[in-house]
Amino acid sequence: MKKTFVFFMLLLFAFTNGYGQVKAINKIKKDIPHITDSIQYVDALNRLGILMYESNMDSAFYCAKRARSIAERLKYQHGIADALNTLGIVYDLRGNLQLSLRYYNDAYNHYLALHDSSNIVQTLMNIGLVFNENKEDKKSIKMFKKAISLGNTIKQDSIMSLVLCNYLLMYPDQVPKDSVLNYLNKARRIAISYKDNRSLLEVDQIQALLYLKDNELEKGLNLLQKTATEGIAIGLNYFSLDLIMSLGDLYRNGNVNKGIEYYKQGLNIADLKGYHMYQKVFGKKLYDIYISQNDLKETKYYSEKLLKLYDDEEQFNNTSGFDYIDYALKDQQLEAVIIKSQTKKIFIIVLGVLLVITAITILFIYRLYRLKQKHAVTLEALNRSVLLRNEKLEIDHEFNNRLVSILAHDFRQPIGTLKTLASVLKDADSFTREELMELVDTMEHSSNVSLEIFENILQWIKQQLSGFNYQPTPLHLKELVDEALLPFSLIAEEYQLKFINNVDQHVIIHADKELIQFINRNFIHNAIKFSPKHSTITITSSVHPGETSICVQDEGEGISAEKMGSIFNFKSEMRYSNEKEKGAGVALMICKDFIEKMSGRIWAENGGKKGAAFCYALPHLK
Repeated sequence: MKKTFVFFMLLLFAFTNGYGQVKAINKIKKDIPHITDSIQYVDALNRLGILMYESNMDSAFYCAKRARSIAERLKYQHGIADALNTLGIVYDLRGNLQLSLRYYNDAYNHYLALHDSSNIVQTLMNIGLVFNENKEDKKSIKMFKKAISLGNTIKQDSIMSLVLCNYLLMYPDQVPKDSVLNYLNKARRIAISYKDNRSLLEVDQIQALLYLKDNELEKGLNLLQKTATEGIAIGLNYFSLDLIMSLGDLYRNGNVNKGIEYYKQGLNIADLKGYHMYQKVFGKKLYDIYISQNDLKETKYYSEKLLKLYDDEEQFNNTSGFDYIDYALKDQQLEAVIIKSQTKKIFIIVLGVLLVITAITILFIYRLYRLKQKHAVTLEALNRSVLLRNEKLEIDHEFNNRLVSILAHDFRQPIGTLKTLASVLKDADSFTREELMELVDTMEHSSNVSLEIFENILQWIKQQLSGFNYQPTPLHLKELVDEALLPFSLIAEEYQLKFINNVDQHVIIHADKELIQFINRNFIHNAIKFSPKHSTITITSSVHPGETSICVQDEGEGISAEKMGSIFNFKSEMRYSNEKEKGAGVALMICKDFIEKMSGRIWAENGGKKGAAFCYALPHLK
């Protein structure tokens, strides 16, 4: 029953039957070329993506990526959230739980900002299901309880049928015995109310499991078979595969041939539809049966099939996780071309000015004496401008090269670690569960380091390519800090950290909101990484003559004297004392670049008794 959650995640946007989905897909495909409103176009792409996962996962992935790209350009937050949710589904189905959890969490934060209660409940459930698949049951149960608690307060309660069914499937022991039927009846009532045939089939599945639990084997098996048949008939492949797997498991011990028949039926559907996750599950079950029967021919066939599936999965994960380097390098090449073009334009402008001055001098020679000094001042100013710009270009070029060098250095170890661990895991049968979990934790940590560096560098590249034109606007600092703290609420709760926003509510700064929030989030994230459990992170502000300063103070171990002077200096050699410092160095360099674009200053200092403070100051507008 462990994969049933996939079915429910996809139900969130599709409450029609299987045939209705095909009709809806064809209608959207027909209508999309004629949609002129950009918002409606994004909504249509998101709807199409969520409907197409059954028939073509690659198309669903493409629709979600395109919808997110357009929505981000339009700053259409709901469109971004829906696209992120679909990407979470795709990566979940592909078996990449780390990326799936990341996209679900991003979608949750967007829905939270939009106060979209129904979708908040949905993403909490999705996150709980990923935790369940990742064997993190405490976190999973916590997410489900939070979803149920919030879901009981909303009027549009259609989502609650899914939440209750999933909770009963995943954690039946968490529901009091006398409440199981109440949960099931409530789920059935909601599904009937919204004419949700899919949820009704899921309710029948849970009822069948209750029969089996009460030793009513014949009733339970008959209801499971009936439900699986109805699911296949209306094209509910994921749901039906889960039921077929359950039937195979039930028959495996008593009637192995019947169990093999169900497993092969499930594998055929998975092969036909390209469902990688289920191909692995059914292939492994058949492999285990044949190896126990010493059937060498069948064992060889399924072992080769499984090896190919794992190779395909590794290739997909590598492509998903690490093709950003090429993207970043190509963007740097584009930036170099732009800089060269800008320099050429400056040269042409200067040359044009000189030609104009020469022509004027020839035509108006009698005014030469009066204009001579004026022309000299003009030329000097132009030359000084060119020299200053050339110096800035040299510094920017050196910064870019250093950034790429740091990326190559910082990515080498985590990528190498992942490659080594992947090779080791090919021989997973020789490890204990504790050893395997330790290897997986190491892989997860290496992936987190790489993703953190990617997020920061891509944010910087975005600013470089956008032809940034600094136009400061008045912003309430306390509101900015509250907004920056919002994405970290879950991790703060997990690590039992306390945030204190001591910024005066009347303080107003003049800055670019996107740049200043990048700095605020990175300072807060940096403080979280170096804070012990049960500690406090404090944000304060001070208004001085000519400028306003902001500091983020943690209660960690502080900064050593040898590193204090090189934290923001991109020319210094990057040396790390521990894994937490990786990624933070690149982020702080980018923060310095952003604060300098806003004519501010940035620094770090150790606290009076413990911890460190990272600060920046912005000038007041004259």
